[in-house]
Amino acid sequence: MKQKICFRADAGAEIGYGHFIRTLALADMLKDDFDCVFYTQSPSDYQRKEAEKVCELVALPADDSRFQLFLECLKGDEIVVLDNYFYTTDYQRAIKDKGCKLVCIDDMHDKHYVADAVVNHGFATADDFSKEAYTQLYLGAGYALLRAPFLKEDEHIERNPDRWVVCFGGSDQNDYTGKAIMWLKKRNNNPEIIAVVGDGYKYVSSLKQAGVNVRSRLTAEEMADLFRSAANVVCSASSVCYESLACGCKVYAGYYVENQREFYEALTRNGYIIPLGELHESNMEHLTEDTTKETKTLSVSSVQQNFRTMFYRLSLRQVNYVDMTEGESRTVWEVRNLPDIRKYMTNPEPFSFESHTAFVKRLETDPNKLFLAYFEGESLVGTINFVEIGIDSSAERGLFVNPEYQGHGMAQILEKLSEREAKARGVRYLVAKVKNDNPSSLAFHRKAGYKLMNTDGEYSYYKRNIY
Repeated sequence: MKQKICFRADAGAEIGYGHFIRTLALADMLKDDFDCVFYTQSPSDYQRKEAEKVCELVALPADDSRFQLFLECLKGDEIVVLDNYFYTTDYQRAIKDKGCKLVCIDDMHDKHYVADAVVNHGFATADDFSKEAYTQLYLGAGYALLRAPFLKEDEHIERNPDRWVVCFGGSDQNDYTGKAIMWLKKRNNNPEIIAVVGDGYKYVSSLKQAGVNVRSRLTAEEMADLFRSAANVVCSASSVCYESLACGCKVYAGYYVENQREFYEALTRNGYIIPLGELHESNMEHLTEDTTKETKTLSVSSVQQNFRTMFYRLSLRQVNYVDMTEGESRTVWEVRNLPDIRKYMTNPEPFSFESHTAFVKRLETDPNKLFLAYFEGESLVGTINFVEIGIDSSAERGLFVNPEYQGHGMAQILEKLSEREAKARGVRYLVAKVKNDNPSSLAFHRKAGYKLMNTDGEYSYYKRNIY
């Protein structure tokens, strides 16, 4: 059985759809590896249509009873993902008290976190958070909550250099769309302007009279295609900003609500956008300039794998060899003794359970060795091990995956987990010794960033800097 993940995010006219869209995007990234269920208040037809592409949708009432009703849906063996500002520290504790693992998606870091993990895809740092010692932080663009079409990399994009997309989303009650278009009309090159608006936008007729191509109700695929066809995007510092950056556009962005400000300032500080400032006050004059200012591109190629690793880390049970039960130890011994595993080990000969038990006993007094097993329920997924830990700031890393789990990216996940464990022990370099008759492992190490240091008749020796 797959690990169940319960996603919890609401949407509506007052709170917008951003939390729902980005959390559903996360569910979409994980749906093939986990049993995903989405809980939301009074879902609209749009939400139902979007969710049915991804996972089961459970409707909750729009009143305050939804908080307790969601708790009552939990059995205690789930991973729960919360995304909104109104989930207090006490509500986090209530979920943890059920026995669940908890992930919080954060923008404001304005509360204490007791969650197992916090995701902030902006530019926050660890110092910005009040959290428990065990709470893991997953920060930055490597954890961008983007829908699938925006994660695709296309090397054959044909952009129209004179095409501008203006997108302020929702109802845009302050008509930043119209304001931006007014300034774009002052450009000398007569740009092609496409405005993407929501159903609540009241000024469509005015835009059409001005010769603007107005589009609405675009799917994620249509939005991604539109961004990839344009050179420039004008938007707020929101999820749309990340989406357009992921598509390689030059982005002109500002902010109009407080929860966008920190993200905006970080995007500006790190050179990802051309800043428009606080939109209530900005005259958007930068939109008339033929600027040659270069902005950074956003790489999102590893996002899905990063999230898979993160959630597997929460779902898999890590057990030190020296702490294993007899049953767990026997399971490791049985898998390690399989011919397809054993033939690529330094010692390819079969060995007894008694020999395995004696080896584990010796580990108790050897500080330079660490062997960790990863279980999904009672099934062994694989193991990682380190020997000669700390010598020249390095450690020799070994890894194997249970044949029942091979072909599902588990080796990459265990490699990521080994990197985290090594860093926690002050290791800067991982080294690996791979048999030359194991082409899949040789290819894996090259793809994982290991550099070939030496080779002999039997082994190739690799090294990777993990900082």
